Amino acid sequence: MNWTSDNYYFTKLKKEELFELIHFYLRTTAEYYNLDDSLNEEYTHHYKNLLGEDLSFFDTSIYYVLRDRKMHNIHASIRITYWDRETILPIQKLFSVSKEELLSQKVNHYWHIGRFIISKKIEGQRISILKKMLFDAFFPPHFLDNGLIIAECDKKLVNTLLKLGIPSYELGSPIIYLYSETLPIYIRTEWLDYFIQKNKVAQYCLANSDDSDSFAIKAKHMGFNDNNGGKNRVSN
Repeated sequence: MNWTSDNYYFTKLKKEELFELIHFYLRTTAEYYNLDDSLNEEYTHHYKNLLGEDLSFFDTSIYYVLRDRKMHNIHASIRITYWDRETILPIQKLFSVSKEELLSQKVNHYWHIGRFIISKKIEGQRISILKKMLFDAFFPPHFLDNGLIIAECDKKLVNTLLKLGIPSYELGSPIIYLYSETLPIYIRTEWLDYFIQKNKVAQYCLANSDDSDSFAIKAKHMGFNDNNGGKNRVSN
Protein backbone atom coordinates (compact mmCIF):
# COMPACT_ATOMS: atom_id res chain seq x y z
CA MET A 1 0.00 0.00 0.00
CA ASN A 2 1.56 3.25 -1.13
CA TRP A 3 1.00 6.36 0.99
CA THR A 4 -1.56 8.64 -0.62
CA SER A 5 -3.77 11.45 0.61
CA ASP A 6 -6.51 13.59 -0.85
CA ASN A 7 -5.47 16.50 1.36
CA TYR A 8 -1.65 16.39 1.51
CA TYR A 9 1.41 15.71 -0.62
CA PHE A 10 5.14 15.28 0.00
CA THR A 11 7.71 17.40 -1.79
CA LYS A 12 11.34 18.43 -1.47
CA LEU A 13 12.09 21.81 0.08
CA LYS A 14 13.86 24.46 -1.99
CA LYS A 15 16.56 26.62 -0.48
CA GLU A 16 14.49 29.78 -0.81
CA GLU A 17 11.80 28.07 1.28
CA LEU A 18 14.02 27.67 4.36
CA PHE A 19 12.49 30.78 5.93
CA GLU A 20 9.05 29.20 5.69
CA LEU A 21 10.32 25.92 7.15
CA ILE A 22 11.97 27.50 10.19
CA HIS A 23 8.86 29.53 11.01
CA PHE A 24 6.74 26.37 10.70
CA TYR A 25 9.14 24.39 12.88
CA LEU A 26 9.25 26.95 15.69
CA ARG A 27 5.53 27.70 15.53
CA THR A 28 4.60 24.01 15.65
CA THR A 29 7.04 23.33 18.49
CA ALA A 30 5.44 26.14 20.49
CA GLU A 31 1.97 24.75 19.75
CA TYR A 32 2.91 21.38 21.24
CA TYR A 33 3.64 23.08 24.56
CA ASN A 34 0.80 25.63 24.35
CA LEU A 35 3.26 28.50 24.23
CA ASP A 36 2.95 31.90 22.66
CA ASP A 37 4.76 31.83 19.30
CA SER A 38 4.82 35.58 18.80
CA LEU A 39 8.02 37.12 17.51
CA ASN A 40 9.58 37.77 20.89
CA GLU A 41 13.29 37.91 21.62
CA GLU A 42 13.56 34.16 22.32
CA TYR A 43 11.76 33.28 19.09
CA THR A 44 14.04 35.58 17.09
CA HIS A 45 17.12 34.03 18.72
CA HIS A 46 16.02 30.48 17.85
CA TYR A 47 15.02 31.52 14.34
CA LYS A 48 18.44 32.99 13.56
CA ASN A 49 20.26 29.96 14.99
CA LEU A 50 18.17 27.39 13.13
CA LEU A 51 18.30 29.30 9.86
CA GLY A 52 22.08 29.54 10.14
CA GLU A 53 22.32 25.79 10.66
CA ASP A 54 20.10 25.00 7.69
CA LEU A 55 21.94 27.37 5.38
CA SER A 56 25.21 25.60 6.22
CA PHE A 57 23.65 22.13 5.82
CA PHE A 58 21.44 22.66 2.78
CA ASP A 59 23.80 21.69 -0.05
CA THR A 60 24.50 18.28 1.50
CA SER A 61 20.95 17.66 2.67
CA ILE A 62 17.60 16.52 1.45
CA TYR A 63 14.49 18.02 3.05
CA TYR A 64 11.04 16.49 2.81
CA VAL A 65 7.98 18.52 3.70
CA LEU A 66 4.30 17.64 3.78
CA ARG A 67 2.06 20.34 2.28
CA ASP A 68 -1.68 20.65 2.01
CA ARG A 69 -3.16 20.63 -1.48
CA LYS A 70 -5.33 23.70 -0.95
CA MET A 71 -2.98 26.37 0.44
CA HIS A 72 0.33 24.47 0.04
CA ASN A 73 1.33 25.24 3.64
CA ILE A 74 3.86 23.02 5.41
CA HIS A 75 2.42 20.55 7.94
CA ALA A 76 5.38 18.20 8.55
CA SER A 77 9.11 18.16 7.85
CA ILE A 78 12.32 16.15 8.13
CA ARG A 79 15.91 16.67 7.00
CA ILE A 80 18.77 14.22 6.44
CA THR A 81 22.27 15.71 6.06
CA TYR A 82 25.59 14.19 5.11
CA TRP A 83 28.16 15.37 7.66
CA ASP A 84 31.52 16.41 6.19
CA ARG A 85 33.12 16.02 9.65
CA GLU A 86 34.04 19.71 9.64
CA THR A 87 30.73 21.61 9.90
CA ILE A 88 29.82 22.13 13.55
CA LEU A 89 26.79 20.03 14.52
CA PRO A 90 24.18 21.15 17.08
CA ILE A 91 25.11 18.15 19.24
CA GLN A 92 28.61 19.57 19.62
CA LYS A 93 27.36 23.00 20.70
CA LEU A 94 24.44 21.91 22.89
CA PHE A 95 25.93 18.86 24.58
CA SER A 96 29.68 19.47 24.26
CA VAL A 97 30.07 16.18 22.37
CA SER A 98 33.47 16.40 20.71
CA LYS A 99 34.20 15.65 17.08
CA GLU A 100 36.73 13.07 18.26
CA GLU A 101 34.03 11.24 20.21
CA LEU A 102 31.83 11.07 17.14
CA LEU A 103 34.66 10.03 14.83
CA SER A 104 35.75 7.30 17.24
CA GLN A 105 32.85 5.17 16.00
CA LYS A 106 34.98 4.10 12.99
CA VAL A 107 32.24 4.10 10.38
CA ASN A 108 32.47 5.05 6.70
CA HIS A 109 30.03 7.97 6.68
CA TYR A 110 28.21 10.24 9.11
CA TRP A 111 24.78 11.87 8.90
CA HIS A 112 22.68 14.30 10.88
CA ILE A 113 18.91 14.18 11.08
CA GLY A 114 16.76 17.09 12.14
CA ARG A 115 13.72 19.34 11.63
CA PHE A 116 11.50 16.32 12.23
CA ILE A 117 8.05 17.47 13.28
CA ILE A 118 4.40 16.84 12.42
CA SER A 119 1.73 19.45 13.02
CA LYS A 120 -0.91 18.71 15.66
CA LYS A 121 -3.47 19.82 13.09
CA ILE A 122 -3.05 16.55 11.21
CA GLU A 123 -5.45 14.18 12.90
CA GLY A 124 -5.45 11.17 10.56
CA GLN A 125 -2.64 9.12 9.03
CA ARG A 126 -0.14 10.38 11.61
CA ILE A 127 1.55 7.00 12.02
CA SER A 128 1.74 6.45 8.26
CA ILE A 129 3.17 9.95 7.77
CA LEU A 130 5.71 9.40 10.56
CA LYS A 131 6.86 6.06 9.12
CA LYS A 132 7.12 7.42 5.60
CA MET A 133 9.17 10.43 6.67
CA LEU A 134 11.56 8.30 8.72
CA PHE A 135 11.89 5.78 5.91
CA ASP A 136 12.77 8.39 3.30
CA ALA A 137 15.25 10.12 5.61
CA PHE A 138 16.93 6.92 6.81
CA PHE A 139 17.13 5.25 3.41
CA PRO A 140 20.27 7.01 2.04
CA PRO A 141 22.49 6.22 5.08
CA HIS A 142 21.13 2.66 5.20
CA PHE A 143 21.70 2.23 1.46
CA LEU A 144 25.40 3.08 1.85
CA ASP A 145 25.82 0.82 4.91
CA ASN A 146 28.26 1.13 7.84
CA GLY A 147 27.24 4.65 8.76
CA LEU A 148 26.20 6.67 11.78
CA ILE A 149 23.18 8.97 12.13
CA ILE A 150 23.51 11.72 14.75
CA ALA A 151 20.61 13.64 16.26
CA GLU A 152 19.40 15.87 19.07
CA CYS A 153 16.15 14.09 19.75
CA ASP A 154 13.10 14.71 21.90
CA LYS A 155 12.99 12.06 24.62
CA LYS A 156 9.45 11.00 23.68
CA LEU A 157 10.55 10.54 20.07
CA VAL A 158 13.46 8.34 21.19
CA ASN A 159 10.88 6.07 22.84
CA THR A 160 8.71 6.15 19.70
CA LEU A 161 11.68 5.14 17.56
CA LEU A 162 12.33 2.20 19.85
CA LYS A 163 8.71 1.07 19.51
CA LEU A 164 9.18 1.17 15.73
CA GLY A 165 12.21 -1.12 16.02
CA ILE A 166 14.88 1.61 15.84
CA PRO A 167 17.25 1.54 18.84
CA SER A 168 19.59 4.42 19.59
CA TYR A 169 22.56 5.14 21.84
CA GLU A 170 22.46 8.10 24.23
CA LEU A 171 25.66 10.17 24.28
CA GLY A 172 24.78 12.19 27.35
CA SER A 173 22.14 13.49 29.71
CA PRO A 174 19.05 15.34 28.45
CA ILE A 175 18.66 19.11 28.43
CA ILE A 176 15.67 21.35 27.80
CA TYR A 177 16.04 22.61 24.23
CA LEU A 178 13.30 24.27 22.20
CA TYR A 179 10.91 23.61 25.11
CA SER A 180 11.37 19.81 25.22
CA GLU A 181 13.57 17.28 27.02
CA THR A 182 16.20 16.59 24.36
CA LEU A 183 18.78 13.80 24.19
CA PRO A 184 22.02 13.53 22.21
CA ILE A 185 21.86 10.22 20.33
CA TYR A 186 23.27 8.25 17.45
CA ILE A 187 21.87 5.38 15.40
CA ARG A 188 24.08 2.92 13.54
CA THR A 189 22.79 2.14 10.07
CA GLU A 190 22.67 -1.60 10.77
CA TRP A 191 20.20 -0.85 13.55
CA LEU A 192 17.79 0.32 10.85
CA ASP A 193 17.60 -3.08 9.12
CA TYR A 194 14.35 -4.16 10.78
CA PHE A 195 12.56 -0.86 10.19
CA ILE A 196 13.72 -0.49 6.58
CA GLN A 197 12.86 -4.03 5.57
CA LYS A 198 9.47 -3.99 7.28
CA ASN A 199 8.40 -0.69 5.75
CA LYS A 200 9.97 -1.37 2.38
CA VAL A 201 7.42 -4.17 2.08
CA ALA A 202 4.70 -1.71 3.09
CA GLN A 203 6.05 0.62 0.37
CA TYR A 204 5.90 3.78 2.43
CA CYS A 205 8.84 5.01 0.39
CA LEU A 206 7.43 4.84 -3.13
CA ALA A 207 6.55 8.49 -3.63
CA ASN A 208 10.10 9.66 -2.81
CA SER A 209 12.10 6.53 -3.68
CA ASP A 210 13.75 8.12 -6.71
CA ASP A 211 14.86 11.12 -4.63
CA SER A 212 16.28 8.92 -1.86
CA ASP A 213 18.05 6.62 -4.31
CA SER A 214 19.53 9.55 -6.19
CA PHE A 215 20.72 11.25 -3.01
CA ALA A 216 22.37 8.06 -1.74
CA ILE A 217 24.05 7.40 -5.10
CA LYS A 218 25.20 11.03 -5.30
CA ALA A 219 26.68 10.72 -1.81
CA LYS A 220 28.57 7.60 -2.81
CA HIS A 221 29.94 9.13 -6.01
CA MET A 222 30.98 12.33 -4.26
CA GLY A 223 33.20 10.45 -1.85
CA PHE A 224 30.78 10.46 1.07
CA ASN A 225 31.26 6.70 1.46
CA ASP A 226 34.93 6.84 2.30
CA ASN A 227 36.85 6.69 5.55
CA ASN A 228 39.04 9.78 5.12
CA GLY A 229 36.72 12.52 6.29
CA GLY A 230 35.21 13.17 2.88
CA LYS A 231 38.51 14.42 1.37
CA ASN A 232 37.74 12.68 -1.92
CA ARG A 233 34.61 14.69 -2.39
CA VAL A 234 34.13 16.32 -5.79
CA SER A 235 32.84 19.90 -5.84
CA ASN A 236 29.35 20.60 -7.13
